[in-house]
Amino acid sequence: MQWSLQKRFNNGLNLTVNYTLSKSIDLGSTPENQGSFSGFIQNTWNPNEMRAVSDYDTLHQINIYGVYQIPVGRGQKFGTNMPRALDYIIGGWQISGVYRQTSGLPTTIGNGQRWPTNWEVDAFATPNGQPLPPVTNTGNSTLKGGGPNLWDNPAAAFAGFTETPPGQVGLRNNIRGSGYFNIDSGVYKNFPIPLREGMGLQFRWESYNLTNSVRFDPASTGSNTLQSSTFGSLTSTLTAPRQMQFALRLSW
Repeated sequence: MQWSLQKRFNNGLNLTVNYTLSKSIDLGSTPENQGSFSGFIQNTWNPNEMRAVSDYDTLHQINIYGVYQIPVGRGQKFGTNMPRALDYIIGGWQISGVYRQTSGLPTTIGNGQRWPTNWEVDAFATPNGQPLPPVTNTGNSTLKGGGPNLWDNPAAAFAGFTETPPGQVGLRNNIRGSGYFNIDSGVYKNFPIPLREGMGLQFRWESYNLTNSVRFDPASTGSNTLQSSTFGSLTSTLTAPRQMQFALRLSW
């Protein structure tokens, strides 16, 4: 299901909102940011053992785009007859923003490089029925060395899985980690140049990941190796740290 709402307001604001509700199921896949050595069928005699949500499955996704021409300055709603010198300071401002957020991405607990069924590809771990602790991405690990971890209690989570026996593939994509979250912004100042019609100079200040938010990639977790010393450790993020760029643009 996809919803899209677009609205142009009479005060200089343009707004677009997109929402997607989806579910992707397959027998093997890999997100684009992973390497090529993934997504294999482990047991070709029974491929349906791999059936699960796709590695890139996101149930909810929302995107919001907005551009606002601040109605202050010559020819605008406020200060339409202000002096040109004052207009060069407080007129011609424009802001924009992009917001994106998704529900959590799935991840799989690996079997610990023991290859019970396929010599080339390791199986997934098998849940043993013990309750698992809550999944998090903000807590500091209780493991030696600390650091971000997929679990509130890595030791309790580790105790909830067992090695997969020969002929089986384990349980695929049964855990949800973090999803994407990002806000980009832009601030622009337009300076008209009265040498010819349509000529102007624009100052641009653009920020990516404005809030410098951190979302850890669940596929990077050390739980992929079913080892108590690194179980659940998160080693990479889904988005880059905050970046800014400045530019001048001359148009004619």
